[in-house]
Amino acid sequence: MARDLLAFLPDLRRLAMRGVAGAADAMPLGLARTVAYTVATAAWLVDGHGRRTVARNLSAAVPAGDPLRRAVRRSYTEFALTLAEAARLHHDNWLGPGVITVHDPWRVFAARPLRGPAILATVHSHWDMLAAALHHLRLTDGLLAPALAYGDPALDRWLAERRGRWGCRTVTLDRAPLALLRALRDGKILGVLVDRDYSGRGIDGVFLGRHTRLPSGPAALAVQSAAPIIPMLLARSSPGAFALLVGKPLRPDPAIPRGRQVAELTGRIAAATSRMLAAAPAQWVAFHDVETAR
Repeated sequence: MARDLLAFLPDLRRLAMRGVAGAADAMPLGLARTVAYTVATAAWLVDGHGRRTVARNLSAAVPAGDPLRRAVRRSYTEFALTLAEAARLHHDNWLGPGVITVHDPWRVFAARPLRGPAILATVHSHWDMLAAALHHLRLTDGLLAPALAYGDPALDRWLAERRGRWGCRTVTLDRAPLALLRALRDGKILGVLVDRDYSGRGIDGVFLGRHTRLPSGPAALAVQSAAPIIPMLLARSSPGAFALLVGKPLRPDPAIPRGRQVAELTGRIAAATSRMLAAAPAQWVAFHDVETAR
């Protein structure tokens, strides 16, 4: 939301983000959560445009009426709680064993840490916290992730430094394709978001019941490198606990002509992550209109 509201005020945006992080960092975790919940409730009450946007994005996954209204309100509170919690990731050890339950039926992380090459695929839901959880649970030695630049070098550097403290190195989208492919060929592990296309070159598909444009980059990287794509989701299971869901690794189907493998694999990635998110759709960060398929 801040990306839109403060798009033309980079200094104020940087100040606002640092202010939120600093305030949450200075409070005990419980107080930070309480303040976040209160602010989110107030925002939900006054933000009619935002409520309608979230409702459209969730409408195919949540029944209309009271269930959808509750899910929209939960989206606001979940987003604010995540901001408050993510602000403390650089020094809190609360996001670790006992707080996170790992559900890994395919035994992807049977041997820890996971060795690459591999592509961990998730959605705009607790992304920073997922990267930190992988670090605290020692599931990975580190990640390389593409990041959408804010157009403010100082803010981008600040965010990159914070993420680096839990082993997540970032690369901006303009440099991402070659850097990510090179990292896979060097046996590294990537962390990518697969629910929203920022490139303008996406593929028509279905995500959480809605026809939309999906990013083709993760599947293209898998086709070029033979690295498996591992769908993942970190979801809040109770006020102070999380579930880390690990899906079945996905690979290109060699029976499909190479020219169609990217589109087919992109569809399977969207289906796998949608199934995970369907258990907790209100936790999807969906304050931007999902672009409809062309």
